[in-house]
Amino acid sequence: MHSVFLACAIIGGTILVLQFALLLFGVGGDSELGGEPGSHDGHHSVGHDQSAFLKLLSVQTVATFGAFFGLVGMATQSLGWSPAAVGGAAALSGCAALLLVGKMMRALRHLQSQGNVELKNAIGLTGNVYLRIPASGTGHGRVMMTVQGRTIECRAISRGDEIPTGATIRVLAHTDDDVLVVAPAN
Repeated sequence: MHSVFLACAIIGGTILVLQFALLLFGVGGDSELGGEPGSHDGHHSVGHDQSAFLKLLSVQTVATFGAFFGLVGMATQSLGWSPAAVGGAAALSGCAALLLVGKMMRALRHLQSQGNVELKNAIGLTGNVYLRIPASGTGHGRVMMTVQGRTIECRAISRGDEIPTGATIRVLAHTDDDVLVVAPAN
């Protein structure tokens, strides 16, 4: 049994160290964060319904199971426990580690963000005219404003009179081509 525990600890530990080293050098994809191989957006494909248990199985979780199974098995064996107690403790610790790492990988996947600014979130916000905005239908100007915690510069049009540089505006809408429709903020 000792050689089985040793092999599990060495193989599992080696895989975990290699994955960590590869991650440090930027090698790897979504599977490092618990995603399905080949899925770049973290969403599951239609028609690939899996049970909760199968979603836990990844290279990380299986390697973690092997490493903990082997280490706890060797540790409890050296304490003189019975073979059944050693096997039970090793399997229990491996399963606990597998579940913990699976849960952590799922939590990490939810932390991913595209970071894109959505102009629909600018509606109702105020900003300042950076380049004058011509009267309705005669062109566009530029505004500076804070959207989603970022200061951005956007093209803007007016539905009424010209809006001079430096004026405060309020965003009324946005068009399909990412132009803000603004009016003076009064």
